Amino acid sequence: MRGENRGPEKPCLAGSGHELDRGADPGWARALSGLTAELRSRGLDVGIDGRTGVVEATVEGASRRTQRAVLRPHRGRLWWWLRWEEEAAGAGCAMRHAPLTPAARTGDAARRIAGVMGPVRTGIG
Repeated sequence: MRGENRGPEKPCLAGSGHELDRGADPGWARALSGLTAELRSRGLDVGIDGRTGVVEATVEGASRRTQRAVLRPHRGRLWWWLRWEEEAAGAGCAMRHAPLTPAARTGDAARRIAGVMGPVRTGIG
């Protein structure tokens, strides 16, 4: 299966969207809307690209920080992958992806994404 982690190999990001899931999948839409809601509840600005399965969380502060998560297959299931840009991944690597959580665990994914982004200021309290 494409995108499956086999043996000691490093996980790899397969494909470019929900077409890998054989068409319209309610889990796909549920995961996108769930992660979006969870990230917003943590005070992050969120953009979504439902066609490619990308959720982009942004926090404003002294500098604007953005973190992307993408939906892709991993170990036979749909997972959130954390997408590291070049400056975060290290020199010589254009982009890296790391499996984050199964797609249904949007709360865990949001918590980890918010943790990567650091403290977020909200208008609450």
